Amino acid sequence: MIKIVTSLLLLFSFPLFSQTDPNGNPIFNSVTTGTEQIDDFELISNYYTLKNNIENKQSSVFVAEKPTLKEVENAALGLPSEFFVITKNQKAIAMIMMINQPRKYFVINPETGESKEFKSSANGDISENRAKELIENNYDPASKIEKNTLYFNNKKLKITSDKDIKEDVVSLIKKQKLNTDNGSSMKILSKEDLKNYIVTETKPGGKLDFFTEIKGHEYDGIQIKPGVFSTKLGIALYKWGRANFDLGTNTVEDALDFWTAIKEREANVREKEYIKLGFNKELEK
Repeated sequence: MIKIVTSLLLLFSFPLFSQTDPNGNPIFNSVTTGTEQIDDFELISNYYTLKNNIENKQSSVFVAEKPTLKEVENAALGLPSEFFVITKNQKAIAMIMMINQPRKYFVINPETGESKEFKSSANGDISENRAKELIENNYDPASKIEKNTLYFNNKKLKITSDKDIKEDVVSLIKKQKLNTDNGSSMKILSKEDLKNYIVTETKPGGKLDFFTEIKGHEYDGIQIKPGVFSTKLGIALYKWGRANFDLGTNTVEDALDFWTAIKEREANVREKEYIKLGFNKELEK
């Protein structure tokens, strides 16, 4: 039987983190940053976000709701930032996780969970994606990027560009012939496949149909937790947004695009609010 999963969930078979979801999978949030066809395989690039992990109690690498600057620095440099999935015909062949300190790669077999370790030739202290996120989140108001160098918490950190990392990964794939396997039983859903799945399962009776059971009672009040109230419709929208995140929808904007396809109109203010809350798991923090 083919297991259908998204690139976000595949890496959860790697036993690196302790906190797990109800299925025993470590929770380490990421986003897909791009896909590229290279020779006979497709390379899916992904980035482990910092803020939505170290400030998120649901994450296996949670640090604090308001981490200190030193804690942010340690996490930024110590936690993996990039991982890649090699696929053929949408089937996962291998997964490559880049470890920052010391710089190396773990290559993981998605079928067996076995891993191998390889040295990295990509020089630098911090990845380009991680450096940019530190600036965007304004953890250190004095931080800046100049001439391929990140100035953060009174330190100078050399940035490894996305281009250099990807070239290094492609070189590793070809040198170690990581693209020669026929693929595992795990199938990678494309964005269009994922959209079709979510649209189908949101129809009455589907796995994402949180709405039929509340028909006629959409605006009944309900207590979520002490002092926090909403309506049954609000909670249904929240669950739908949360389900999108769990299925590997890349961004809340993508989830709202899927909702537009379902409703054949743009989401209204209430729908946007609760879908976003659910996608970001705001009521679970």
